[in-house]
Amino acid sequence: MCIKEFSNNLYLELEKKLTDIKLNEISDIQNLKFASYEILRSLMELKEFILKTGFKDKEEEIHFFKKIKPKFLSKLIFHHKAFEILSHLPFSSITEIKSFYLKELDKINAYLHDNNEFYSYYRAHSTLFDDVYFLRKEPESWLLLNFDDYETDLNFTTIYDHKLSKIIAFESLSEFIKESIINLENKGIHDTSHGHNKQQKITWTGSKVSLIELVYALQSTGSINRGTIDVKSLAINLESYFNIDLGNYYRVFQEIRIRKASRTAFLDQMKEKLVNRMDESDENPKGY
Repeated sequence: MCIKEFSNNLYLELEKKLTDIKLNEISDIQNLKFASYEILRSLMELKEFILKTGFKDKEEEIHFFKKIKPKFLSKLIFHHKAFEILSHLPFSSITEIKSFYLKELDKINAYLHDNNEFYSYYRAHSTLFDDVYFLRKEPESWLLLNFDDYETDLNFTTIYDHKLSKIIAFESLSEFIKESIINLENKGIHDTSHGHNKQQKITWTGSKVSLIELVYALQSTGSINRGTIDVKSLAINLESYFNIDLGNYYRVFQEIRIRKASRTAFLDQMKEKLVNRMDESDENPKGY
């Protein structure tokens, strides 16, 4: 099996595993942690295959370290960094949480600025220096290069493939943080407009997947605002009401559509629980 075919199959398997993890009823932090494990396993499997088969020529080696490996490694870096951010998220005011996010964005921008020349090369889809950036070097050559972090196995790294993976991961991480800030601000607007409400705070404690399933079910029935409300508006309102960040609910909905188990697992569970309660109420009317 050639490198391209093996890596494509491996990546498809990884994507399926990551989708299955997202559909589990676990927290975002757990999701990121379990996903990181799976990505790391795939990366190690890819490494084992490469060290065993080798490259047929320089063009194949360049393609691997420029296109294939960063596709896997950038996912690992993204999930690891996102895990770190959520793990250190302060339990404080919206203003302080937003400040924390903005500092993380500053770190990303600082890294991209420090590597501006290579970042520009990547964004321009240049190929002029591919043989410099994406061919493995002899150990003594490493002393002449400017790098921050790298793998110690020189048979599986070019230094710049890690730098490229980090840039790709940081682009995704930047979007992740910006989306989190927007959701935070929307929550703040809602909290301010309802500051006079002294009722008990309501928090969604089920899985995000379940609430997303409910969002789409409510919107599909046309039961709210005479059917004029869109998914985004409904999601924002329920995020604020239930004190939760649903993240990329459009993507999760696509994953719900293709899952092997019931596509309406939460709605099925709701129906079952309600029917059971009604049955119990029939047997003991005074208890309900």
